[in-house]
Amino acid sequence: MSSELLSPAGSFDCALAAFDAGADAVYCSLAEFSARAYADNFSLAELKDIIRVADRRGKKVYVAFNTLIDESDFPRAIESLAAIAECKPSALIVQDLGVARICREYFPSLELHASTQLVAHNLEGVLALGELGFKRVVLARELSLQEIVSIAKRCGDIEIECFIHGALCYSISGLCLYSAMEKSRSGNRGKCAYCCRLPAAGNGKEDVFPFSMRDLRLGEDARKLVDASVASLKIEGRMKSHLYVAAVTAYYRAILDGDFAKARTALSDLESVFSRRTTSLYFNGANSEVIDPVSLGHFGTYVGRAKRITKDRREREFLRFHTFRALELHDGLQIPRPGGGKPIGFGISEMRLAISRKPVFEVPADCDVEVLLPEDEQTVRDLRHAVAVGADIYCSMSNLVKRKFPVPSFRASDYPGLEKLDVTVAIEPKRISAAASAGNLEAKAVIDGVFEEAKNPGKTYDAVEKAFSKLGDSDFRLGKLSLVDSDRRFVPASILNDLRRDILEQLEDFRSQERVERVQRALSDADEDLPEMSHSRFSQVLKIRLGQKMPRREWDEVVVLVDGSSDPDEVERLYSSSQSIRLALPVYTQEHEMPKLRLAVKRFIRLGYVKWEASSVAALSLLKSLGIEDITGDWPLYAYNLSALKEWTRLGIKRFVASPESSSDNLRFLVESGFDVEFLLQQSTPLFISLTPPAALPEQDSALVSFEASGLWVTTKRLPRLFDAVAGAPQRIDLSWSPE
Repeated sequence: MSSELLSPAGSFDCALAAFDAGADAVYCSLAEFSARAYADNFSLAELKDIIRVADRRGKKVYVAFNTLIDESDFPRAIESLAAIAECKPSALIVQDLGVARICREYFPSLELHASTQLVAHNLEGVLALGELGFKRVVLARELSLQEIVSIAKRCGDIEIECFIHGALCYSISGLCLYSAMEKSRSGNRGKCAYCCRLPAAGNGKEDVFPFSMRDLRLGEDARKLVDASVASLKIEGRMKSHLYVAAVTAYYRAILDGDFAKARTALSDLESVFSRRTTSLYFNGANSEVIDPVSLGHFGTYVGRAKRITKDRREREFLRFHTFRALELHDGLQIPRPGGGKPIGFGISEMRLAISRKPVFEVPADCDVEVLLPEDEQTVRDLRHAVAVGADIYCSMSNLVKRKFPVPSFRASDYPGLEKLDVTVAIEPKRISAAASAGNLEAKAVIDGVFEEAKNPGKTYDAVEKAFSKLGDSDFRLGKLSLVDSDRRFVPASILNDLRRDILEQLEDFRSQERVERVQRALSDADEDLPEMSHSRFSQVLKIRLGQKMPRREWDEVVVLVDGSSDPDEVERLYSSSQSIRLALPVYTQEHEMPKLRLAVKRFIRLGYVKWEASSVAALSLLKSLGIEDITGDWPLYAYNLSALKEWTRLGIKRFVASPESSSDNLRFLVESGFDVEFLLQQSTPLFISLTPPAALPEQDSALVSFEASGLWVTTKRLPRLFDAVAGAPQRIDLSWSPE
């Protein structure tokens, strides 16, 4: 099978550029409820237009609706879902299971794709999401090719989508709380402050960036995913320009088409637009080069190495180097700083061949060139220092590449509506009528008048067709047109146009009424099928990792985090004095570790442990498959709204833990929801949860600490976080993320 090339579209121009460059599909979003809230994003009218473009060109458009939704925002979310459904996108990308549930119930025309924010990282999780109605699952970026192949072979009809290029989060997607907890900007709501790109000061030394990931670039390895029957190869970048989208799409289009000579040129073009240091992450197995702790931002494409700085007769300074790439006036150059950090950049304001003193507009590849240094004294000092240590030179902006990928043009009239409108027009001596149908919509219109015999009746059909083809920016395009004109009458164009407008107004009114009714049914969901639940008898719950000491006090329940290597005897030895023990499964278990985890859970069950806690869809599925009925859900399940609470309850969750990033208003909703919810009182909140160790741990006097636990690297504060007590509600002290 052939794999789809899926490109990012943070704006309408980006989507057009992606299609022009060879993308099979794009993913985009409206202004709200997107994991990229700060992208330009689409208006509803633009979304309709790009879907029409895709339909005409045989492409697809996926709409990202991949954020967590507070209960107070849910009515707006439902309105937005109704509008999106009318636009008929190819699929909706979802994180919040409450949203997925509403779509299944009230907007079934929307095909659902599971966002990478849902942390699908093993076959168990993929199959569980398939059972929830997701046709496609976007796998976690951290998986190896071997894991992807294993999952793709055994997931049945569920489509698999994998990232092949773009920026990487240090934390596992969906499990980053740093921005929310430290900057009040939730990454799970699309407002990430990119805290993993922040520097850590080094006691007078150069800043280091311990969590700053290189960019993912699989390059030709992307073809291995095609061989693995991965349905969609995804490029990250909805915050990037149309120029970047065009260049990166062209690069991977060439690779997938097997045109490797073209791909090499396309890669150089892409790097001139945007390029950090790159990595394949864990695609090919263990990899220590996934973080760039010293560099920051865009480098460009390598063009040569500095030779020296020269002067002309006017004492102006020039940088001499051999360029492997053609350059022209006003291109941008960058040189990495010897100590790291943001590169030294400047534009080419004057340029000449090294053997000549005559300024030129452009120079060819493979020649010695001299470019005038900028006037800024600090930049010149930095350049002198960089050149002294043999600096590499990069082209960070190419006018040639800009000309290759101009801003795309668009004319709405070239792309009519998606729905075929079948029309029958009947002309009688004293009236004209029209009946139209599109799907389940029907409309009729009549105009009375006196219609004379036509002088040229052969042109009547053409006139009617012309009038009813002018459907403007409506959702319709003319399908089958039937004309009943036995008396061969003439109808003025103005009357035909009035008839068409009447039909369209009726159809739009019917569509609007249908949308309102659908929204109202979805909104009324809040009053339906509420389970009979009483608040937990537990008032004080402790969660710890296996091996941690238990504080000396009375606990109503102790939740112990175990994994596939845990020893049941150790649980008995350390915590047998507790009256009530619940075992918890990890939030992330790699594919090859799942059989081991399943065996461990079976051992615990045989010893009588029947109370468990899940932090992922995969863990929940595993527990249910083994017959466990008493299951609670920790905060990574993100039960934020009533619909999500209902869905998780339907799936077997008896009690929930409120997320540490939940707003005060949403906490009040959870208290009053009638569902059994625990609220955090103390936690060393995991700011990052990652498979990747930091490149350099923060200094000892830093407020942060990183440590390894059960194969995951956890970054948290040295001191635990205290939360306001929620009156009358069960409280939880969570030590399972503590460094000690």
